[in-house]
Amino acid sequence: MTDLVLNVEEQRALRHLLVAIPCPGTPVPSVHVLEWLAVLVPADTLTAVFRDRARCAPQQTSIGRAATLADHDRLEIEFANGDDDVVRVTWARHRTSFSERDRAMVRLIAPALARLVHERPAPTPACLTAQERTVLGRVAAGATNAQIARDLGIAESTVRKHLEHTYRKLGVSGRLAAVARLQERDLPGLDLKERIARMV
Repeated sequence: MTDLVLNVEEQRALRHLLVAIPCPGTPVPSVHVLEWLAVLVPADTLTAVFRDRARCAPQQTSIGRAATLADHDRLEIEFANGDDDVVRVTWARHRTSFSERDRAMVRLIAPALARLVHERPAPTPACLTAQERTVLGRVAAGATNAQIARDLGIAESTVRKHLEHTYRKLGVSGRLAAVARLQERDLPGLDLKERIARMV
């Protein structure tokens, strides 16, 4: 087995992948997830396809140039999603082959990727982006805006902007209310007793 030593950029991409939240309503990883995967295993084309036996058209997300039958080398990983459904992630290179390190990296990230394609949260009325959910998850863990900015490698003003968008989408006015809404502790229509029960 190949020893993996990750550079700073790969470490950042792996951190993002590990804290990524599945896209609501679809098992296909987001473009952001594919971009992080491309940092970890560089490819000319990176595609994620969900094939649902009940539907005729597959759902697909991809980055890079269109894949062709003339690809020089491919790496593929498949995940069962339900009884008959499959999510396939494909890395393709047009001129060079994948190394043993690339194959080892795919084995390393497979569990994180499996989590992203298996968990299918219900869509929220005003869906948050993956980055907004990541920021809000860090808020829920007690991090300050400065800590979140440092951890995610973004400006503190960007964190504030993500939180502003989150508050607007969730219909709340502050950090605590947003975290409660995200964790579904503050669902409209619950009486006080039910709200308290959800908070314990």
